[in-house]
Amino acid sequence: MEFREEVIQILIDRAAKMFGLDPSTLGPETRFKEDLQCKSANIVQFTTTLEDEFDVEVPYMEFNRKATFADAAEYIAELCDE
Repeated sequence: MEFREEVIQILIDRAAKMFGLDPSTLGPETRFKEDLQCKSANIVQFTTTLEDEFDVEVPYMEFNRKATFADAAEYIAELCDE
């Protein structure tokens, strides 16, 4: 699995658990705010999950600016030099 796809899958799995959603309804174009109505605490949960998974610091303010799972995956790939 490509790195970005792996990140997207982690985001999908986390969102499904947090919001009680069917993972098959989520994908790269899922939007944090418009589709999931994420609050600050939800964004923190996503960043913490990614930090634990990839052993990298994920700055909240920058991550919070990412609109979709694909945007977030690209950002994490940059942080991890992938």
